[in-house]
Amino acid sequence: MVLLGLPGSLTAQSRITFQIDLGPLVREQLYSPDDGHRVFLRGSFNDWQGNEYELASTVEDNLYRGSFELEGSAGDTIAYKYVIQRGPDRIFWEDNPDPCNADHGNRRLVLTGADQLLPVASFHYNEYFRFPVIFSKEKLQADFRQFRSILEETHPALYDYTPKPVLDSLFDRNYAAIQGSMDFRSFLMLMTEVISRVGCGHSSLWIPGSYWDVAPDGLFPLKLFPSGDDFFVTGSFDGGKEIPEGSVILSINNMDFKEVTKHLESLSSSDGLIRSFRRAKVAQKFAQKYAMAHGLHREFSIRYIPPGQDKPVEAVLQAVSKAQVDRGEEAHKELSMKEIVPGKVALLTLNSFAYYGEVPRFRSFVDSVFHVIDQKGIHRLIMDLRGNGGGDPFCSSYLWGYLQHEPAPYFQDHYGRYDTLANEIPQPVNHYRGELYTLIDGLGFSTTGHFCGLLKYHRVGSFVGSETGATYTCTGNATYPALDETGIMVGTARVMRYTAAVKDIDPRRGVMPDFPVEPTQEDLIRGRDAVLEYALSLAAGD
Repeated sequence: MVLLGLPGSLTAQSRITFQIDLGPLVREQLYSPDDGHRVFLRGSFNDWQGNEYELASTVEDNLYRGSFELEGSAGDTIAYKYVIQRGPDRIFWEDNPDPCNADHGNRRLVLTGADQLLPVASFHYNEYFRFPVIFSKEKLQADFRQFRSILEETHPALYDYTPKPVLDSLFDRNYAAIQGSMDFRSFLMLMTEVISRVGCGHSSLWIPGSYWDVAPDGLFPLKLFPSGDDFFVTGSFDGGKEIPEGSVILSINNMDFKEVTKHLESLSSSDGLIRSFRRAKVAQKFAQKYAMAHGLHREFSIRYIPPGQDKPVEAVLQAVSKAQVDRGEEAHKELSMKEIVPGKVALLTLNSFAYYGEVPRFRSFVDSVFHVIDQKGIHRLIMDLRGNGGGDPFCSSYLWGYLQHEPAPYFQDHYGRYDTLANEIPQPVNHYRGELYTLIDGLGFSTTGHFCGLLKYHRVGSFVGSETGATYTCTGNATYPALDETGIMVGTARVMRYTAAVKDIDPRRGVMPDFPVEPTQEDLIRGRDAVLEYALSLAAGD
């Protein structure tokens, strides 16, 4: 890959020989060529990806070398790092080999136009190269102090739901619990116990990908759905059918399942400590939440009651990988409208308002929906907001304009870039005048809480389903700074509260349904959408 210079240009770089000593990693059993481990060079010359530049072992113990022609002219600076691959999806990057370089600690090399033999380098690695991942007391204490500072200096409503003395006591107690070196999971739980008490669904902890790179496959394999006091099985991440869909889980690894889920709920962040959101999130992210609270396991001993039976059955299931869980959780954004009863009842599905940068597209869709509704004389609309985690108020407020009985503001006050939403929202000529039935559930969050709060306050239609996971007020504009030592990202709100223009609604609860409906075991088994069917029975009646 020699760059041919034009007449008068500087000489292209010829050949660079890179050398790295992997002896320390071999001795620590972090690198093993017998297990198929390989080492590569990635950098600005190959867009930081690919395995084209592989270093080969030499006759010298654990010394790896590679000579490559790199494009560029004399005087150009390239950035690079060494990368180790331990399997198809196990990639390990060097950790900050050049601390003087603020750009991710990349190594740097100035091309000279002549061959270069670089000195033997050492691979810089951190705690995320082995499992369990263990950090020193000093590093953990530094990260906990940084974690506390981020919340105290950034969060605009830190003590709205948990008084300062209580939160301060929890900060102090959990910091004092760091008595020595500690594994990643235990440390994460110390911070989780604190941040889950803030009462802010936008404030939570994010696990760095480096942890999952080194962690063995050990996640719970079943998909779950909450209904009432139970969690039903709705499938598995590995396609297994041993436990039938609709089964009720009684215990996992000899722990009472209801106690397990209750504990995981207490460790989940939510607005106003709303249980419906916590419970929905426990079901949605059970595999990861259980792993952080109780560790990774090669297999899971499960007691359950199959549908149609009353006696417990036991099964042992093998764990699944993070990649399998991620694939099983993939979701899509849906904007759709269809007539259920021609000329009479329509179904509008909006499982997200997150069309940042695509607001015109969202508004165009909404315009087309209500144009069709107006043209066809449809006077009963079912709006499905289940699973809608929120998004851009410029989207939800536009929809509000079509549904409000008369022009009303969206926000209670003027909030930065959303300043205009504190004014009355214009009402389109063909705004909707018919009946409205809105489907809601515990995953309705953030902007969806504002939107549903307005519908509730102005008595626009009826709600069917279960309590939303958000109230009419919440923080937002979260940032995710990474802690210096562990890399754990601290998601925290950083601006004032965004509050919908409503009054006398309990900020500690979500929007409640007028017609509470939760899917039953039988509904799940038959694949029946009980919430939609109930709304349709209301809408289709004369």
